[in-house]
Amino acid sequence: MLESEISTKPERKLGRKDLAVRNLAKRKQETLPRWRELIVGAMRNTDDLATAFLDRLESLEAYQSGLVDQDALRDSARESIRLILEAVTAGATTTQLSSLPSDLGRLRARQGIPVEDLVTAVRLDFGIIWSALLWRANSADMAVLALHVDSLWNVVDDYARAVHQSYLEEKAAMAAFTRDEQQTYLAELFGPAGLVPSKIEQIARALKVDADATFRVVVVDPEASQAVHRIANTLAAGGEQLFVLNQSGRVVVLWPAPRTPTRGLETQHRQLQDVAGGMVAAVSGLAAVPAAANTAHEIFRTIRPDEHGLTTLTEAWARVTKGRLDDQTDFSAHLLSGLAPITDEERERILETVRAYLATGSVTDTAAQLFCHRNTVLNRLGRFEKLTSLNVTVPDQAALALLALA
Repeated sequence: MLESEISTKPERKLGRKDLAVRNLAKRKQETLPRWRELIVGAMRNTDDLATAFLDRLESLEAYQSGLVDQDALRDSARESIRLILEAVTAGATTTQLSSLPSDLGRLRARQGIPVEDLVTAVRLDFGIIWSALLWRANSADMAVLALHVDSLWNVVDDYARAVHQSYLEEKAAMAAFTRDEQQTYLAELFGPAGLVPSKIEQIARALKVDADATFRVVVVDPEASQAVHRIANTLAAGGEQLFVLNQSGRVVVLWPAPRTPTRGLETQHRQLQDVAGGMVAAVSGLAAVPAAANTAHEIFRTIRPDEHGLTTLTEAWARVTKGRLDDQTDFSAHLLSGLAPITDEERERILETVRAYLATGSVTDTAAQLFCHRNTVLNRLGRFEKLTSLNVTVPDQAALALLALA
């Protein structure tokens, strides 16, 4: 192929935008020495900058409440400002130069500084440093500041995010430690050995509750464990207490009742509404919680598959009593044994009628509920009495029937 036949594309002419970008980069490079001079000058006055920082920090109550020692606060302010200025000069991030951002975040988490106050305090550094640069600059330096302000902001922003991230990680670690510690104390509370009052007080302090408070105690199925733990974590994030202990064959949930009555269901109760569980609604003192959990477990055992929400002893007393009697004496089977010879269809009609009568106490209301004649109701009740020797119109025999059919 001849040289003349080789097609060459003409060089693309730079547009205005490309030229502007290239010129801006050139200007930034040209002004970089002066920018660094201004930064180095500010570094010589870190003590003054730290003082200015502390003055602005007075508006944040958390830093004035004694959570952080003022001398230590001044030292950390000085170190933070110096690190930011060094990072700007080096064209690096603060985390590349020092562990200070992560150390500071973890420290403030342990000191109990709210995260919003921490982030606000860290971002004060930009305003402090920028004011110092403006004070040192002359009129010819305004363009220098405008060209390089983004590098200062990027370093401060990266520093703030690093401090914030380490704060959150430390808080998560602290929460995990607290949960593990609380699980240990909860397990001890439910241990086989009786606990002396001093030990109850120690457990209460670990759980951050009053040992003499009133508690709500709930028992749910182990299959609901994951859901209940999620609820506990959600409530903890909002400052609400909900303790969960996984035990063999059951999950125990408890929380302290509010000191003053609330309108409607408490937050914990409302969150557990979709979970089937047995509940003892008022337990006096932490020491009584294990026994209450056993009662709640008995209630839970009587809950039917189609039932949801928290069931109390007031609602389930008949089924709980029946369960106890059946475990010991085959109570229900013995009382209802006379129904065995009849057909399933007749047995179903009789029991439906007896249950309706026990619920209403009225033959007329029972007939209306079952859409049948009053004589039909009386005949079925009479048939039940003949087969079981239980006359449900007599109170004490009605009570026996109520338990047997619970």
